[in-house]
Amino acid sequence: MMSEALKRAKAQVVRACKIISGNGYVLGTAGNVSSIVEGENLFVITPSSYPYQIMEEKDLVVADLDGNIVEGDKKPSIEFTMHRGIYLERRDVKAIVHSHSPYATTAASVEGITHIPAVDIEAAFGLGGDMEIAGFAPPGSPELAEFARQAIGEKGGVLLANHGAIGVGKNMDEALLASDNIERNCRMFLNIISVGKVKPMPADFMEFSSSIFKEVSGISK
Repeated sequence: MMSEALKRAKAQVVRACKIISGNGYVLGTAGNVSSIVEGENLFVITPSSYPYQIMEEKDLVVADLDGNIVEGDKKPSIEFTMHRGIYLERRDVKAIVHSHSPYATTAASVEGITHIPAVDIEAAFGLGGDMEIAGFAPPGSPELAEFARQAIGEKGGVLLANHGAIGVGKNMDEALLASDNIERNCRMFLNIISVGKVKPMPADFMEFSSSIFKEVSGISK
């Protein structure tokens, strides 16, 4: 019999899929979403190459944090290892939204840029500061999973070079908000560098906003 926690996790994943699809953060079957099952050694993840428009809870895949598939008749997302790696790296993270949102993907594809600065107070408080850009590796590869795991640090997400963005949170609403903040911050960053340079915020403010973000998010590595 399915636990209430598993039912909630599945419902949250399907809801998030509809939201990011509606926001234009994914096309077709791109991107992936997952959620920890509260109180259990399990997480729910979207299946591979399955359209968001018709996705239902029965289509999702359930796995344990040891990497074993425990439920579902479809293949898990190609980024299964990446999601699992982030959950193991960041025990505070309970939901992950990986999108191919246009501004984040564009910003992560600019030659010579290794991180995207937090350009305003929303990014400072909402993401914990600057966003790192994980090194490029093929989608679904162990290398990409490791690059993302290493680069996320203690922030609300990470960018993937020439690929997209990952937003995380202690619940699905926070992961979705992180994804919105990343996309918004990247859009403003691209606008700024088209006419000049980003004006950095004071270091003491960045330290303060980072500490507030960690406190609110329950960050613990």
